[in-house]
Amino acid sequence: MRNWKAAGVFLTFLAVIGLSSCGGNSSPSGGGTSNEASIFTVGTDAPLPAVVSCQIMVNSVTLNNGTTNVPVLTTPQVVDFAQLSGLHQLLDLNAVPTGTYTSATVMISTPVIGLINTAVNPPTITTMNGTLTQSTVTVTFATPFVLTNAELVGLRMEFDLRQSLQTTGGQVNGTINPTFNMQLLSATDANVSIDDFRGGVVGVTNGTTFVIQGPKGRQWTVMTSASTAMDDPTIPVSSFTTNTIVEVSGQIDSVTHDIDATEIEVLSNDDFLLDGLFTSIRPPTGPATAADLYVRSELPDITGIQDGQIETLTLNDTETYKIANIADPITALLFNNSSLTPGQVVGVGGKLTTTNGISTLTVHRVVLRRQGQPGLLVPGQTVIQSGNAGSFQLTDQGTAGILLPNPLPILTTNSTNFINLTGLTGLQGTTAIPLRVVGFILINPATNTPVMVARSVEQLTNDN
Repeated sequence: MRNWKAAGVFLTFLAVIGLSSCGGNSSPSGGGTSNEASIFTVGTDAPLPAVVSCQIMVNSVTLNNGTTNVPVLTTPQVVDFAQLSGLHQLLDLNAVPTGTYTSATVMISTPVIGLINTAVNPPTITTMNGTLTQSTVTVTFATPFVLTNAELVGLRMEFDLRQSLQTTGGQVNGTINPTFNMQLLSATDANVSIDDFRGGVVGVTNGTTFVIQGPKGRQWTVMTSASTAMDDPTIPVSSFTTNTIVEVSGQIDSVTHDIDATEIEVLSNDDFLLDGLFTSIRPPTGPATAADLYVRSELPDITGIQDGQIETLTLNDTETYKIANIADPITALLFNNSSLTPGQVVGVGGKLTTTNGISTLTVHRVVLRRQGQPGLLVPGQTVIQSGNAGSFQLTDQGTAGILLPNPLPILTTNSTNFINLTGLTGLQGTTAIPLRVVGFILINPATNTPVMVARSVEQLTNDN
């Protein structure tokens, strides 16, 4: 009996409109033939404690309407299912015909698993080539989905890491029995929103609109409005250049198929970004002079720096420190050079110089990013101060959990979103219920130990 899922999610939106102009140079626009739909894909997951990476080539994703298989992924893409826990990654947007869809099929290959070894100091990474028990998985929808004209919906494809990765004696053995859960959802459903989509700016249309190129090479138009939260108000859209790298949260617009941004964080103004997980901070307390970063992605691809490897960064407290998705100067007091810890997910921007074939990154900006930690509630440890403000403890079973205290203290506020729960009072029972917490890892100054400040707390069910 499973208690919770380790999962990766793709979301594909189906807008039944003509997309004859849909291509790689711009976001698809409305208009055209009336019997087609538009699909975009995002992902999320909830991984195993020592697994820091599970990269799988997704060769194709198709929908079945009873007679034909309709492709919804333009080109094969490598997806790291172990980095998204509770977050959604945008992958693609494509046109499909209207009709009734009953199932979805995904074809995958060449899995590579990355494991962190904390028995040594600083920790190291080992990799193993995985073996798939099957390369094609078809999932029948619980209810056939009727896709009508001018509709935009999302295909949620969730890869269950905990069920998929096989173990021997509690250790991952490399065998992968791929397990997916798939469903079609309305484009306005929170389960198909876009979280933390990163890209390099390729052009600014006006003071509210710009175009980015994502990690997979596709370009997307991003629309902002008065309600868009600019995490650094000192850097408006009009000041973006082709050296600017941003992180965008929002939704695909049902008419234009552009990204309607709810939040924008500037990660770098130096045309370089490393995204990953802190595995070691030196010294462990006080101002940091060095940090080991497990690199999950980089923009752009640079010779000498590889995804899936640990890079040591030199720090000197001249860097700018920010908390993503929070536009408040007080964050500098919560996250700075003296409050770094292993287990934090960050984006690191800076200037890259190459001399005699050797690349050196000078860090200018460190942005703390939200992350998801799945696990089990520790019964009897929930404290309610006022409303949903309080705390509880989580037996952490997710990626980076091996780098963090276990159980992990969780702090909640009256702004924390509780999903499938009545609020913090729903965590007062005696059952170790399965949860997924999305938030920020910070240092508690009273104890000088890591805590997670929750943006959302979700009780996991067999459907997620």
